[in-house]
Amino acid sequence: MAPGGRVVTGSRYDRQAALPGFGPGGQGRLRRARVLVLGAGGLGSPVLAYLAGAGVGHLVVVDGDGLDRTNLHRQVIYADQEVGGPKAVLAAAFVRRLNPDVAVTAVVRDVPPEGLAALVQGSDLVLDCSDNLPTRYALNRACVGARVPYVWAAVGRYSGRCSTVLPGSPCFECLLGPQHAQPAPEPASAAGIFGPVCGMLGATAASEAIKVLTGAGRPLVGRLSNVDLLTGDCVVVDLAGDPACAACDQTLDTGSRLS
Repeated sequence: MAPGGRVVTGSRYDRQAALPGFGPGGQGRLRRARVLVLGAGGLGSPVLAYLAGAGVGHLVVVDGDGLDRTNLHRQVIYADQEVGGPKAVLAAAFVRRLNPDVAVTAVVRDVPPEGLAALVQGSDLVLDCSDNLPTRYALNRACVGARVPYVWAAVGRYSGRCSTVLPGSPCFECLLGPQHAQPAPEPASAAGIFGPVCGMLGATAASEAIKVLTGAGRPLVGRLSNVDLLTGDCVVVDLAGDPACAACDQTLDTGSRLS
């Protein structure tokens, strides 16, 4: 709305298409992209909002959970009257309301690790907004095997981290090592979770996806962004490939997992 109440019209994408390194070409690449978002919770909510707003052509939303009232302080695309409904369906409805240009498919089920490879097929990029390690490890391997770009983010209490995996780059398993060596993360129901950290890491993951799809900027490939909202610190560290990694068989670097 302009001064005096005058309505200003134009393309909904004008402001991002005007960005250096983006332009109409980048917008076209977004329009043609199919992106899989696994998880429609605290991370998936801002991811879906920003990708839909940016005009990604087809979003596939995968989540088998129903909406609980305790989700609402951080899962900001939902409303109180939707409690009890399936998140994937509710998220798809949100995307359609936000941007009717975007096609959206809701997958209302929990996909077992062995089923993720088939789910990844046909995607131009996968965003991991899940909340459990077995899914993260399996999805990383599925994306590495299919040579599909993989963006992941994770949050806990007041902090979170995000990185991007492209074919040939250090992968999620390079960073953490074998799954059996990792302790199970404490669930949000016990540890608590700060709503804004989900928004910040979700926005970071969405920006990574947009950069990869359009070719704009420098994605967090071979790098890990660590954010702590309790202190306000944000640190980006370089990642080294693990030559013993069973997921991607890294030969790029023989240094430590974090360098």
